[in-house]
Amino acid sequence: MKKYDNEFYVTGAKVGRQAPRFEMDAVMPKGEGRERFGRIRLDDFLNEGKWVVLYFYPLDFTFVCPTEIRRFDELHEAFADKGAALIAASTDSVFSHLSWQEVGSLGRLGHIHASDNNHTVSEAYGVLDEEKGVAWRGTFIIAPNGILKSAHVNHGEGGRNVDEVLRTLEVFQHEVEGKLVPCNWKPGEGFVGDDKD
Repeated sequence: MKKYDNEFYVTGAKVGRQAPRFEMDAVMPKGEGRERFGRIRLDDFLNEGKWVVLYFYPLDFTFVCPTEIRRFDELHEAFADKGAALIAASTDSVFSHLSWQEVGSLGRLGHIHASDNNHTVSEAYGVLDEEKGVAWRGTFIIAPNGILKSAHVNHGEGGRNVDEVLRTLEVFQHEVEGKLVPCNWKPGEGFVGDDKD
């Protein structure tokens, strides 16, 4: 009988608990050239009462990643309208991010493009592939009180459904307001116990 060597990867990111705090260098939406470089901290967004949608992707200058990033960017104003800071992150440097936006095929983003170049944030959120030094496609929704409300991680090259991330954000915003959100709920529909139900 074959014996399996199981490694247990312990992550600091646990749904229903305080999200791991992070600080990262980033390419910001405003400015020109290197003046777009900045630094972001989770606590700054939480202190402003914002929700945070942090999504990791494997690498710059690839093929599936830009399809996701562009869709997030198409919806970045919708996330902002819901009071959420939208943050893209990979283990690439801010120089790589800026080059991909300004010289490469990605195009300029209207949301934050962060660098986890030292791998501490992707490791804390349990998405780091240590052998390759890249992050898997992880999506995390953090409430203004710092609680991690949702965590979804994909292994491999399959892209995620960005529209579902926006819907999930709305679900949890209604949930913290005390509304009971049913299965397959769509924005604009009623809630469990409503007259519309």
